[in-house]
Amino acid sequence: MFRSPLFLQDIGFSVARILAAFTVAAILAIPLGIAMSSFRVVEAAVEPLVDFIRYVPVPALLPMFIVWTGIGETSKFLVLFFGTFFQLVLLIMDDAKNVPGEYFDLVRTLGASTPQMMRDVLLPYLMPQIYDRLRITLGWCWTYLIIAELIATDRGLGHTIKEAQRFGATSQIFVCFIVLGVIGLCTDYIAKFGYSVLFPYAERKAR
Repeated sequence: MFRSPLFLQDIGFSVARILAAFTVAAILAIPLGIAMSSFRVVEAAVEPLVDFIRYVPVPALLPMFIVWTGIGETSKFLVLFFGTFFQLVLLIMDDAKNVPGEYFDLVRTLGASTPQMMRDVLLPYLMPQIYDRLRITLGWCWTYLIIAELIATDRGLGHTIKEAQRFGATSQIFVCFIVLGVIGLCTDYIAKFGYSVLFPYAERKAR
């Protein structure tokens, strides 16, 4: 299978879909989660909607995505996006709410404004936790990949699995499982190494 250019292209298509959907989800979820933790008006307006959608099974939404956007890349993007965005928003909001209040009290006594507190206290404290949340939710995004690629696609690991199932090629399905596991394992180890490099102070604190 690895000698076939088509299989390598399928891996590339799957990785590209994951990166696109997860990047957009992270870019939108991080500021929204922080805003929800910092401003009660934002939390009151957004959290009920986020909670509602979070409990709707993403596979159940796939037929609606296809009806609304067709069978192209947009429906696959939406499956991956919905599978990670709403959970990530709430995780970041909860982390931001758990920042020790004495940190804010201290900078207030020094005359810091709200933007300064968010820039100099909230973000530095949250960055290691946000990084960990991104690492975890990236794994969730991969679990939705096969669902996104099982319907109306001619490229990707999901398509390879579907075709292997169609012809009873069990060994090819196992190869796809192994590829997914190896990609996830390598990504996780790289992320852990990046954590120790980017946040050495968090590593020392953990010890």
